[in-house]
Amino acid sequence: MSQRFRIRWTKEGRTRFVSARDLTSVWERALRRADLPIAYSEGFTPHAKVSFPDALPVGVSSTGEYAELTFAAPILPVRDLGALSTSLPAGMDITTYLEVPDGAPKLARMLRATLWELVWPASDAAELTELLRRRCEELRRADQAEVIRHRPDGDRTIDVRPAVLELATFTRTTAPAQTRAEPTGSDAHTVLRAVLRNDGPTVRPTDLHAALSREDVAPPIATVRIAQGEAVPDGLREALSGEVERLVPDVDAEAA
Repeated sequence: MSQRFRIRWTKEGRTRFVSARDLTSVWERALRRADLPIAYSEGFTPHAKVSFPDALPVGVSSTGEYAELTFAAPILPVRDLGALSTSLPAGMDITTYLEVPDGAPKLARMLRATLWELVWPASDAAELTELLRRRCEELRRADQAEVIRHRPDGDRTIDVRPAVLELATFTRTTAPAQTRAEPTGSDAHTVLRAVLRNDGPTVRPTDLHAALSREDVAPPIATVRIAQGEAVPDGLREALSGEVERLVPDVDAEAA
């Protein structure tokens, strides 16, 4: 009897450079090391039944990646998914799991929005935070916000505004774990958090930065996909746990 699980996992450190093309191979090797009965597709080139609903841009960190795994035989999730997490490369860790009942909606339908976090260096944090706060307000009031996305097959103009559900800019006195390669200390870092729609044309944090920067705001030192799920007032309801990830964390935020 087959068994399906949906999991939330991280992609941090060096693993953020693993491409979407190589991701399936990484997971297949980890499943073999953990000796788990993953199911395989039929045909001449069978593949492990592991699906990822949304590819993460290379170089971007995440604490909110998701996957669905189908096993050919029942497993003990605490033991076996723990073994799978241990078998994955450092930086990839399973943090939440949920067994999928028959008739459940597709995973992609549960991931309607993404909470993103962009972090800037500590220098001039107060000035930058105020500048971004004003521009976030301007973006909220705008009917459209067109930016040019540069692609190898030609430039493309996209409207960022329909994808923006929530925005918040604040300062934080320590850098997040995802930026530990950068200098840290007591200086305040500028943080921008945004809830963006997943349905419709894809809008990435780089597009949001382009809409806000007007060429006078440097790119962030870190971009992190925090979680995915359903947008709620002042945050996002995480897809598997149902817990709300606040747009402005109470503990860390010094200014909302």
